[in-house]
Amino acid sequence: MLTRRLATDLLTRFADGQPPRDLLGLLGFAADALPIAPSLPLLEGLPIDTARVAVGAGGRRALLVTATRHAALRTVVASLAQRLHRDAPHHLWLVIAGVAGGASGALASWRGDGPRPRISALIFHPERVLESDAETLMALEAAASGEELAVHERWCEILGREALSHRFYRALEHHVLTLGEGARGSASSEVRREFALLTTSRLVFLAFLQSRGWLDGDADFLARHLDRTMASGGEAHRRFLDPLFFGTLNTRVSSRAATARAFGRVPFLNGGLFARSPLERRHRALRFRDDDLGALFDDILTRYRFTVREQQREWSESAVDPEILGRAFESLMASRERRDSGSYYTPHALVARVTDAALAHALEAAQVVPDAHEALRAPSRLSDAERDAVRRTLLSWRLLDPACGSGAFLVHALERVAHLASTLGDPRPAAEVRRAVLTQSIFGVDLNPMAVWLCELRLWLSVVLDLDVSDPLEVPPLPNLDRNVRVGDALDGGVVVLGDPQRQEAARAHPHPAPNGAALRERYVRATGRRKVTLARVLDREERRAARAELERQLERASVARRALVRAARGRDLFGNRRGAVGDERAALAELRTRTRGIRQAQRTLARGGALPFRFASHFADVASRGGFDLVVGNPPWVRLHRIPPDRRDAFRREFVVFRQAAWQAGAAAAGAGAGFAAQVDLAALFAERALDVLRPGGTLALLLPLKLWRSLAGGGVRRLLGTAHELRLLEDWSEAPAAFDAATYPSLVVVRRLAPAEAPAIALAQAPAETPAPFGASSPARATPTVQLAVHRRDFAIQWSCSWRELAYDASPGAPWLVLPPPARAAFARLSAAGPSLAESGLGRPALGVKCGCNDAFLVDALANGGVQAVIRGAGREASIEATLLRPILRGEHARAWTPTASAERIIWTHDEVGRPLATLPPLAARWFARWRGDLSRRTDLRGTRAWWSLHRIDAAGNSRPRVVWADMSRGPRACILPAHSPVIPLNTCYVATCRDDTDAAALAALLNSPLAAAWLDALAEPARGGFRRYLGWTVARLPIPADWVRARELLAPLGMRGVAGASISSDELLDAAVSAYRVRPALARALVEWTWR
Repeated sequence: MLTRRLATDLLTRFADGQPPRDLLGLLGFAADALPIAPSLPLLEGLPIDTARVAVGAGGRRALLVTATRHAALRTVVASLAQRLHRDAPHHLWLVIAGVAGGASGALASWRGDGPRPRISALIFHPERVLESDAETLMALEAAASGEELAVHERWCEILGREALSHRFYRALEHHVLTLGEGARGSASSEVRREFALLTTSRLVFLAFLQSRGWLDGDADFLARHLDRTMASGGEAHRRFLDPLFFGTLNTRVSSRAATARAFGRVPFLNGGLFARSPLERRHRALRFRDDDLGALFDDILTRYRFTVREQQREWSESAVDPEILGRAFESLMASRERRDSGSYYTPHALVARVTDAALAHALEAAQVVPDAHEALRAPSRLSDAERDAVRRTLLSWRLLDPACGSGAFLVHALERVAHLASTLGDPRPAAEVRRAVLTQSIFGVDLNPMAVWLCELRLWLSVVLDLDVSDPLEVPPLPNLDRNVRVGDALDGGVVVLGDPQRQEAARAHPHPAPNGAALRERYVRATGRRKVTLARVLDREERRAARAELERQLERASVARRALVRAARGRDLFGNRRGAVGDERAALAELRTRTRGIRQAQRTLARGGALPFRFASHFADVASRGGFDLVVGNPPWVRLHRIPPDRRDAFRREFVVFRQAAWQAGAAAAGAGAGFAAQVDLAALFAERALDVLRPGGTLALLLPLKLWRSLAGGGVRRLLGTAHELRLLEDWSEAPAAFDAATYPSLVVVRRLAPAEAPAIALAQAPAETPAPFGASSPARATPTVQLAVHRRDFAIQWSCSWRELAYDASPGAPWLVLPPPARAAFARLSAAGPSLAESGLGRPALGVKCGCNDAFLVDALANGGVQAVIRGAGREASIEATLLRPILRGEHARAWTPTASAERIIWTHDEVGRPLATLPPLAARWFARWRGDLSRRTDLRGTRAWWSLHRIDAAGNSRPRVVWADMSRGPRACILPAHSPVIPLNTCYVATCRDDTDAAALAALLNSPLAAAWLDALAEPARGGFRRYLGWTVARLPIPADWVRARELLAPLGMRGVAGASISSDELLDAAVSAYRVRPALARALVEWTWR
């Protein structure tokens, strides 16, 4: 087995430019490699001195090359991979490369499942082999035996960045926790953790600078100075880190003290990264232990290789890049905080797709070139005039991420725009272009100060590390980003209307116009020292002035609205009497009075010098003055309603249309869904509305949002907003793509163009009747909309197509669900939808939710023994006796299976009589059992009025006078079972129940629900859930079309259901054939839907 010392030695032997022969045997290749003539097409035109091929087991091959002395090894390896992928794809290749003179070495492999290879590589320096390099080689050797495809796949994983990313994160997490917990001084664990994270992030930033030789030209600068400090008395935090951070990196060279000058040629970085944070100023006495700092240096800074190159589509390197760093630090945020805030790391593939889609559609809207997508894909093909036009357009944009986290979207947008600008002919050096794009075009907001810190750090890395300078003192100071990336809540502070006419009129009327906001901010970005402090004060004054002006405008708008309502109330009716305020008007007046008091309180707070609350209009005043942001991109938090605090819900309800009018009203009414259930809006929908608020007219929104927003009842409001009031341009389903989040999420990409008020139709918020879905391809009478581009990304394929907005929507009712189905499946869905009435309207029975306890510990027990009059039960950790007549068997969703449910010993204590009324009094044993939970039961939110505190809720599904069809609320396929009439089984609220007229109806309905065709139709509409499950909620199944000729359908379906209940095995083919015949549709059409949804 390869040891770390031997692995290090093997990599060091690349110093002569020749990959060592010993390496071949360890990796499973023949030691005698065959030479390749340089004239072969494989090597033609490449800077290669020698090349050899070694044979391994099966189709495994190794290509050993020595590149010329000054060759760029990454480019050589990438070219070889491209050619081998094209000319010899039947072999599984490993490239082992060195450079004459020993400057660098490489091990690379690739996956060939696409038109271009996806390369995974280790690039290392033989004269300075790191532990992570040696560990990568050890892992390759350990995985070298086995089936050839498995070995190759494992090698790609090892050489790629993901394996290293996990190791790096685990090490970083350990040392941040250890550093914080071991710090000397008084502070909470939260403060200690954040303090440790700040220090660690600075040190990792310096590791990147060290890799460029910018710390006194010393590749071991940090470790060497730490060792020197330890050897001379220790206290490294006080004697090494503080002087380096605050006395050197944050101080001009001419102003440095003797201690700082002793560090040598170290750049002045400015920018705030090496200024004391408010936390550090409050806890100056907190000090890290020398041992913990030493362990951090040994296991992080000197063990891992750091590279400035972030992951690319076709290159994945076994080194820590800024993207890995951002992912690791973002993951270090407390898991509970991340769960409550709905913030999760976004995979790079999705970041790139969202950003590229936003840029392409924004350029398309600008109408400067005929084909915007092709212009960004191949800018070299444009004419000179087109290149100039596209470049000017790109550089004029202002881009915002309203929940930026650690900055993944902002960094990618910065690098993409800067690269395009250079490609399109910008004459400035690439580093200067990147810095200009950052300071003029990139903006972000996040509620978490640590996330903003990490975002700034990654942006700083992006602009500094590609500089073409070798002298550390020529590294320019970092830009000040605290006015571009702000700490704040994008949802807070009322409706934002950027660039509105009232604001522009007020600006024109202002007798002393403020300095140009953009120019002032750009001067601040470049400022250092006292000039930076002075400009910060000027900006603070301007932001405060803008905030006061905004409050004045809000107060004026509220006053105008209040006067209009008062005039209406004082008006006369037909009989000459004062009309007075009616119900809605009284509520509106009360709301306006509350809003006015809040505005006046905010004015008083500002007048007293109080903290300035975050507002887009004041904190980004220069962007507001030009009409708003051109692009809004990102992955906003996804938070379910029950995780939003009640006081915030009230505020959101006042401010956001998508909260006030969340439900798809037509669907909720048809399914009999309660107002509360139908309005369970997700926080992501509010971010979508706020993103449109801050966009200029014609601006482009590109967000990752939960797929459920396009299917759920509570997504009606956001669907009306994005698809009806504005222009939906693109919708992509990424829920089953391999680029998964680090959580059970189901993302989709939506791109929307904001329409100007004159273009946007009013959102129909009044309740509209449900409509039968129109035939596929029918045009919408509401308005003519451009084509919507659709795509679905699955694990092994992706497809794209286009359709009209009308064809996307389930029906013509406002806020109807969107169906991302390719044309054949969409046509089949529409044909089935027209084949008969919905279940809710068919007379078979509207689905009802199962019985809800509100306190499972009190009601759900295990029956241990039944003596006739009394039964022994166990629940909540205790045993007791109870009246046996109160016990009923239950059915949970997980026990529902096709035809008959799984038996269970679990029982519910049934506290209602035969007609469903709560018992007037509890029997003695039951009263003794429930007494323990009386307080909890009395506080249940579903308890109404003076009802008995022991009552159960939603008991309609427990009625057993007729047969019932029951299915799980979440499963793979509906899995419908039958409870015959008079069955004592009580379905719980993880089930839905349809009460049927007779046994034949029940058998036919169960057979229909269990058929692949009905399951496919429901899967197209149902919300996705973890593990490939779907949510078969009552409203979803209520929309299922029932064959128009139900008498005939019963004859086809009921025998199958009865056989299933009797225990016979019913095949999917039998059920599919019967359903196709019952619906009277063509088998080929039905297969189009079944094959798509089951794929």
